[in-house]
Amino acid sequence: MVRATHGVKRGTWYFECTIEDMTEGSATRLGWSQALGNLQAPLGYDHFSYSWRSKKGTKFHQSRGYHYTNGGYGQGDTLGFLIHLPVKNPNIVPLPPTHKEKPLVKFKSYLYYQEKDDIQKGIKSLKPLPGSMITYYKNGQNMGVAWNDINEGTYYPAVSLYKSCTVSINFGPNFKYPPKDMKYQGMYESGFNAPVEYALSDILYLVEHQDELRLEHFLT
Repeated sequence: MVRATHGVKRGTWYFECTIEDMTEGSATRLGWSQALGNLQAPLGYDHFSYSWRSKKGTKFHQSRGYHYTNGGYGQGDTLGFLIHLPVKNPNIVPLPPTHKEKPLVKFKSYLYYQEKDDIQKGIKSLKPLPGSMITYYKNGQNMGVAWNDINEGTYYPAVSLYKSCTVSINFGPNFKYPPKDMKYQGMYESGFNAPVEYALSDILYLVEHQDELRLEHFLT
């Protein structure tokens, strides 16, 4: 599985994927995944991802396939992926977690904040987000709501390819088939929002822990 670099956790977002080449016997799964989604497995394999498969149009979550559309999709088709994540409290802006409290590790002359994936902890913390949904489109046609009340969290566009299949991703702003039935933001906008949100998260952490971070505390 391949996952995008920027994700979303509130609002309504959209991106497109065009099937450039799909030879006989090949297939793809397209959709959304959280950061803990297994990159060594197909999209829809675990608790953290939801997909739409080209073969038979089946939808997948937790390795379970469900009927979604009569027939799948193939070469030349442009698929749309819309996710709606309601805002729980409009007065609270959920910021991404800061990594300032994580241990620093050195790799190839650079320092990084180390964060370990805890899959079991992640699964236990999952809970449905009421009112959330994922809808798929095929060549501009709304195929209906695929998933309701999906697990709460940050979602990233994701793709799985099987054998000789090639796809291209369009995060916007110019979509081939922009949805006309819902207001949304193109995923490209998440790239502009992310630096601001991470900067705010780091600033809040530094303000809250300013006494602990004074230089004299590290001098002996």
